[in-house]
Amino acid sequence: MLYKKDELKKVQIVALTILKEVARICDQENISYFIIGGTALGAVRHGGFIPWDDDIDIGMTRENYEKFLRISPGKLGKDYFLQHYSTESVTPFYFAKVRMNNTLFVEDYCKDLPIHHGIFLDIFPYDNIPDNIALRENHRRKVKFYSELFISKSMKDVFTSVKSFCWAMKLIVRRSLYLALFCISKQVLFRILDKANRKYNTVECQYVNYVKYPFLKIRKESITSLEKIVFEDTVFSCCKNLNEYLSDHFGNYMKLPEPEKRVNHRPVIIEFSSSK
Repeated sequence: MLYKKDELKKVQIVALTILKEVARICDQENISYFIIGGTALGAVRHGGFIPWDDDIDIGMTRENYEKFLRISPGKLGKDYFLQHYSTESVTPFYFAKVRMNNTLFVEDYCKDLPIHHGIFLDIFPYDNIPDNIALRENHRRKVKFYSELFISKSMKDVFTSVKSFCWAMKLIVRRSLYLALFCISKQVLFRILDKANRKYNTVECQYVNYVKYPFLKIRKESITSLEKIVFEDTVFSCCKNLNEYLSDHFGNYMKLPEPEKRVNHRPVIIEFSSSK
């Protein structure tokens, strides 16, 4: 689904406003964060948003992430909402989001969930991952499995823009798990998933990562002290050795992808001023 004229730009403006609010709190409370993924790529290649992108992603080490979860509900302005299992138990997301109140960005796969659907920024907790490749893959598989259980407890649908055989199989699994988990509390599933993510945090490792997504890994030494980079009209924090990170993530990151690969999260419902 394509954005209507000027919609994408409006989404980007709201998302940037959320990032500024999060950065304000982090700067005041000495909480380290760093832009990641397409946000970091956009900063380097475009000086801001990738032209077709519609969200912002940041990472925090586990210690900083937990501090942000504790502090931000009392520090965020009245226009913002911290979406996390601790603040909204029906959320299907393990990671945190900061949403803009009085906006709607309703994605198809969670349109029936009674959650806050405002325009958002994603905040990913970064945990240690083992240096041993076999252990790292085993860690990721376990986290992915527990994540699927946690998500399936909340919802029966699967996010995809393409209906295929693979999508149908995932949908069958998701709905089967939804039924099978009826007698298991979501709190228990969250604790299991949370423990699995943190498994190697007391072990010396070279990399940290949002464990479920291996392509987001960052060398730990690159975030022990952070650098600054311009994103749109403001300077934000990023990891050191950004070239290494982007090359590892995207390959030849300065080359634009083919038009058919320029995708975003265009929602089924979008509003920039809503009472819902």
